[in-house]
Amino acid sequence: MTSDRSKVAGGGSSFAQAFQLCSEVAVVLWNIPAQLPALGKFTLAMQSQPVPLVSMTLPRADGGQCVLWAMKPGSEAEDAKITAADGTRLQAVALQPAARLPLLDVEFLLGNLSPEGRVKFLNNLLTVWRSVFRLSRDELFSSVVEDAVFTLVPVPRLAHSLCQIAPGRYLVETDISPVLGEISAIYAIGPSSVLPLPSQFVVGNSSERGWQSCHFILGSSQPARPLHIMFVGKGGVAVRNLPNCNPRYPGLQKWWAEQRGEAGLREFVVRQLSNLPGGGSAAAINLQLRAPLPARQVARSQTHAAVDIALSLRSGLLAGGWTKDPTFTIAGIDYLREDGAVLPLDANWHEFPAWNRDAKTNAKTEVTGFIAWLPVDKPLGPLLQPRFQLRLASGAVKPLVPKPQPFEPGAQRNCILRAVPPQHAVDEAFRTILAPALQCVEHALGKTIGVDHTKDYGQPRQAPLVSVVVPLYRVLDFLRFQLSGMATDPWLAENAELIFVLDSPEIEDETKHMLGGLHILHGLPMKLVVMNRNGGYARACNAGARFARGTVLVMLNSDVVPREPGWLQLLARPLLEQKKLGAIGPKLIFEDGSLQHAGLYFGRDQRGIWLNHHFYKGMPGRYPAAQVARNVPGVTGACLVTRRETYERVGGYTEDYVIGDYEDSDLCLKIRRLGLQIAYEPAACLYHFERRSIRRSQDYMRGVASQYNAWLHTQRWEDDIAALMPVYSDSATGTGASREIEVTKRNAA
Repeated sequence: MTSDRSKVAGGGSSFAQAFQLCSEVAVVLWNIPAQLPALGKFTLAMQSQPVPLVSMTLPRADGGQCVLWAMKPGSEAEDAKITAADGTRLQAVALQPAARLPLLDVEFLLGNLSPEGRVKFLNNLLTVWRSVFRLSRDELFSSVVEDAVFTLVPVPRLAHSLCQIAPGRYLVETDISPVLGEISAIYAIGPSSVLPLPSQFVVGNSSERGWQSCHFILGSSQPARPLHIMFVGKGGVAVRNLPNCNPRYPGLQKWWAEQRGEAGLREFVVRQLSNLPGGGSAAAINLQLRAPLPARQVARSQTHAAVDIALSLRSGLLAGGWTKDPTFTIAGIDYLREDGAVLPLDANWHEFPAWNRDAKTNAKTEVTGFIAWLPVDKPLGPLLQPRFQLRLASGAVKPLVPKPQPFEPGAQRNCILRAVPPQHAVDEAFRTILAPALQCVEHALGKTIGVDHTKDYGQPRQAPLVSVVVPLYRVLDFLRFQLSGMATDPWLAENAELIFVLDSPEIEDETKHMLGGLHILHGLPMKLVVMNRNGGYARACNAGARFARGTVLVMLNSDVVPREPGWLQLLARPLLEQKKLGAIGPKLIFEDGSLQHAGLYFGRDQRGIWLNHHFYKGMPGRYPAAQVARNVPGVTGACLVTRRETYERVGGYTEDYVIGDYEDSDLCLKIRRLGLQIAYEPAACLYHFERRSIRRSQDYMRGVASQYNAWLHTQRWEDDIAALMPVYSDSATGTGASREIEVTKRNAA
């Protein structure tokens, strides 16, 4: 075998030759003679065919072709044969172990390839060959790649480290010619390794010289400095020299403060920080709050527009604001992505009449409000000021920038609930805009919520039959009356464990003090479960249920007070004795003795939404129809009793209803899907001081949250409820319930 350089270069030679790519990988190179007729695909055959075996065909500058095969040869020399598709033997080459072969002369190889061939060779070298043979950290392979880089770009332009955005991670700046086209990959090439960089870069606008700024992230796991950065694009490759990583700025905050005009770059850094473990998101939020972009509205002649809400959520962007356009000059509003892409908000857009109040004069003006939802493929991260533009019919555009937006999920939820007036929250707005946004927020909120700690008062009861879970939210007014009613109930005191779940940890001290005093007073053992933050009724109940040890599980509101002893025994025994019974609820009365609950049923409103109703609500407590024990569509979560096994089987309360509503009917419908029944037992009677805590939530009482919950509940259970309610068509007397098996009243004795 010969290694003459003239034959490597190709010239007119057609001899196949073998070379060393690195210590274990050999390359067979064959310059196809121009006069050789087209014989289809060429194959390299050996006695022991190596795996893997990869090849590439490259165009030469003289119009011919060069074929290269890469493989890991065996430990002994052997002949390799090049054959045509029809089996014709064209060439033979003696193939030795890679370490005995001469090193591939990349400079000569590239010198005989066409420009397209050079780019293709380098691209295959960095992608397929590097990956297949695992050469990223092979020193000899790195030298081959460096030779190729210097052959193509003898004097590369410089790249500069701007600042350290996290330990070992640097923001690097350079410029790129637009001729490069769309960047498909970036590689860091050092003395002993060739490593792909994650696709973490942003390209800015062209400068007066025609070059585009390019910023990317370099991590601590990349090659030692100095190194070369190679950009691979559709139009070729670009190489930059990074002599060192000594940052130009002493810190990220110093650099950030000077970037008011580089909004796209700011967003890029925000997204990169948000992907870092630990405090990356907090750092991104802090930067934006300390040096925000100036808010921008449009006030142009008679055309006005503003974006007031711009929430960057997990799967989309919620935008809301208003326009005033009496001359019909507005064509639309677009979101401006960090890479300069323009995304119209038109697809999921809802308008409604609104008012705008002038900050200076306090004057109110009629405007057109809007909310819009833009789905995104990748999360935007904790971006507090997404950028928009107002698109005019003339083709002109005007920038729109909101004030910094909330980033905490609870605050984001409040913004969404205020984004549209209740009277304009129609089905289309829920389906295409509000529901996707609220689902994102509830998902994010759920990830932040958990049990902070627990506290036991007294020795926990051994093997309790019943577990009573009471969520506490802000209002403790009825706790002493509730506990007094339980303490004076012998059966309950003997068989039940009490679990209180504090869903408003801001009143932890007050709650612990009160429970401690009540424990001393009544002697009942209790467990307090303290949540780390307010997460809503369903999450609090589910958290308490995870600590339950009883066979029977009771979900009891903190504003429900027993009227007399024996109620729990009346409700627990049917569940223990009747396998087809899934849940049961008592009669609940208001403080004046009138009925609040005698079973739950569903009725449509004027929009076709199923709403929850209570049988005979407002009627006298002794109303005859309410004294009948019977099966009902559902029972209220104010006092819902079920088997713990059933509760766990259906996954407990569904946690994505907002603030707290419809979880109880949702749970009952899930239990019904198991083929179980829901019962009402009037012999068990308790007082219910209804909704004393939820009334303190302004966001719920504004109406949008309640409307959303009813809408979501209907979306999930439309078919089930429509099939169920004809059985209970006579909601006034409850006679329709006779079509289901009645629950026999049990004597408490």
